[in-house]
Amino acid sequence: MVVNLRKYSGTVVFNTASPIWKPEMDYQPVVKRFESSSGVTVFRLPLLAFPKHVTNCYLVMDEAVTLIDCASGWGDSNESLERCFQQLQDDFGQSVALKDVQRLIITHGHVDHYGGIPYVLEHAKASVGIHALDRSVVSNFAERLIVASKDVEVFLHRTGTSAKKIAELLLLYKWSKERYTSSPIDFEIEEGPLPDSPFVVYHTPGHCPGQICLRLDDLLFTADHVLERITPHQSPESITRNTGLGHYLDALAKIRLLDGIRLGLGGHEAEIPNVYERIDATMGFHRQRLDKTLACCQEPGPLKDIAIGLFGKREGYHILLALLETGAHLEYLYDRGAVVVDNYQDIEDDAHPVLRYRPA
Repeated sequence: MVVNLRKYSGTVVFNTASPIWKPEMDYQPVVKRFESSSGVTVFRLPLLAFPKHVTNCYLVMDEAVTLIDCASGWGDSNESLERCFQQLQDDFGQSVALKDVQRLIITHGHVDHYGGIPYVLEHAKASVGIHALDRSVVSNFAERLIVASKDVEVFLHRTGTSAKKIAELLLLYKWSKERYTSSPIDFEIEEGPLPDSPFVVYHTPGHCPGQICLRLDDLLFTADHVLERITPHQSPESITRNTGLGHYLDALAKIRLLDGIRLGLGGHEAEIPNVYERIDATMGFHRQRLDKTLACCQEPGPLKDIAIGLFGKREGYHILLALLETGAHLEYLYDRGAVVVDNYQDIEDDAHPVLRYRPA
């Protein structure tokens, strides 16, 4: 099998879960100040989106005060946002409050980045923007939840997971998402310079359909596209268009071509001192993961067995994450003819066929 990825030799840290801050990591989630090459001040606001789950939001002190992401709005998230603004006054002498935010940019449609929109709009007259491919996730939340849940259910049936376990996983999938409602979007973000702002937008789908990175001079807000230590979770495009490993790798290569990025500011974990090396490491990790996925297919089997081969036994929500991550890599191999469905002659009349994969 030929996979067109840059060869990388080194250690890559990976977590099948959403990015989670752990106390033993070097990164300590504190407010931190950065400055772009043209002198624009940026503050990292680490918000507790969920227990032990820190989402980095960023306050950009340009002519129009811009907040990039707003965490989940759940639990202590909004309180941690207020604490960060208080810290800006106490520790940095910045007389800025949430009410001063004029523009809220959402980097992608995952709840740990956009769930706090209602709280921000309660306190600030901010215009809210997101990429078109993620707009309906925020503005038409209930419909997207139902459709996405059905697509996940179809995917799970094809993995060979039992009906009982599928029901349990769907409850876990919908649990936190049912705590949110739709929020208005004022403008759509497109590739290129963002009007009336210092930002240049790069559409980087894969982890999320409407994922964007934002460039500010020599700083790059990478959101969840590139992270300092872990790689963002992947799902197959068969569930949601414009996700999938193929889109993700293409988007990594796109950002790899940018010149002059001094520092990456991610949606989780610490800043990224060398974005280019981190991209190489991330692509190298997925090359290794693809090779291991192919090795797990030597004996024809369903996706759930391949997932166990990749990740071992998992519990609770981590079962779903492992299945989705495996599905993304298996889909990449299948689309490129590296694996085939071994039992295709048996599934034509089955309403919920279990697909068994083997090397081509």
